Amino acid sequence: MKYILFVVILTGLGSSVFAQENAEPAKDAKESTAYRYTPSPDFPGALVLEYGINYFDKNSPVMDTKPWGSPTLNLYYMYDIRLGDSRFSVNIGAGVGNEKYTFEAPVTFTDSLQITIIDSIKNIPYFSNISALKKSQMVINYLDIPLEFRIHSRKNDHKRAFYLAIGGKVGFRFAGKTKVVYSELGSKKKFKDLYNFNINAIRYGATARIGYGPINFWGYMGLNNFFDGNKTAGIRNPTTFSFGLSLSTF
Repeated sequence: MKYILFVVILTGLGSSVFAQENAEPAKDAKESTAYRYTPSPDFPGALVLEYGINYFDKNSPVMDTKPWGSPTLNLYYMYDIRLGDSRFSVNIGAGVGNEKYTFEAPVTFTDSLQITIIDSIKNIPYFSNISALKKSQMVINYLDIPLEFRIHSRKNDHKRAFYLAIGGKVGFRFAGKTKVVYSELGSKKKFKDLYNFNINAIRYGATARIGYGPINFWGYMGLNNFFDGNKTAGIRNPTTFSFGLSLSTF
């Protein structure tokens, strides 16, 4: 089910990219050869804000997450390279990505002799007086470099066209932590453990998106494992999957 979004983007929805061009009325020769620019600020490229939902794939049941409690927020600068007088472009960028995974069960990652395990919060002495658990979450920040190949329905005006994109991105982890929000002795408290828990320092995967103008739907499928090598115990080493909505400027 988690891969249906990619199938829809790359196949069924892809037909809309060409429908727009076929529906356009005929133009005279002079108009068809002129390049029409959409009025916009004189600023190269675009800022892209992505919001979506994260999932673990092929994970241990104890690592199941709450979909709406596991958001992803990415902010990228993307530069468009038009490939001649064609429908095609290459878009390359850089930016930061923030991913959160909120566990369904009352568990959290812990470190045991540099091996990552997942344990029930009630088994951790620090939380011995806990009365209520609001959430237990893993938070990771990445420096991402996305690269996409796009096909546009209008070759003369990419900014006012349907488009389909496929590509990928590489991310470099620069921060990680667990966060537990709970109640203890009548007070609300928050505990953060600033540690990487053997999460892979590099992530890479495939991306796809379909949209019109500044708005699009996107998906990301991780191609490498969430954890580094064999540095976990008692849990599977999953991959990740995310999808959502994106808005670009300029």
